[in-house]
Amino acid sequence: MGRHDVLTIMERLRKYTTVFYSTHILDDVQRVSDTVAILNHGQLIAKAPIQELLSGNDGGTIFMVTLKGGTEEIQNRVSSQPWVQNLGVDRQDDQTLWSVCVSDPEKAEKELLRLILEDRDVVVKSFNRKVFNLEEVFLSLIEGSK
Repeated sequence: MGRHDVLTIMERLRKYTTVFYSTHILDDVQRVSDTVAILNHGQLIAKAPIQELLSGNDGGTIFMVTLKGGTEEIQNRVSSQPWVQNLGVDRQDDQTLWSVCVSDPEKAEKELLRLILEDRDVVVKSFNRKVFNLEEVFLSLIEGSK
């Protein structure tokens, strides 16, 4: 109850003032913070607005796509785009899951789905921008700073 009450107070206070705090409870940070600084052994390794960190902008933005049907041809077309950094493929039963890392999220948002839909034999089951949780971001940054 005490932790819940403190978080509620912090959520209210952040409208009026800066609240600086330190915690290892990353869910709490994600819930009440506007800007996050991450330290590793006393060294600052990241400082950014929380939404920027959660969108994965450091390593590129990732779009998650679930497809049904033959995807080889469209996979080559998507992979050849200059704004596509990496295209991970995972097959599960009759579906193909893509993890598309892009350097230009606006261009990808505008063009990626259109490119995929050019192939009339492919059905798009889901399409969304991956939103990370702060623990994923934290672990990635800590590993990258070694």
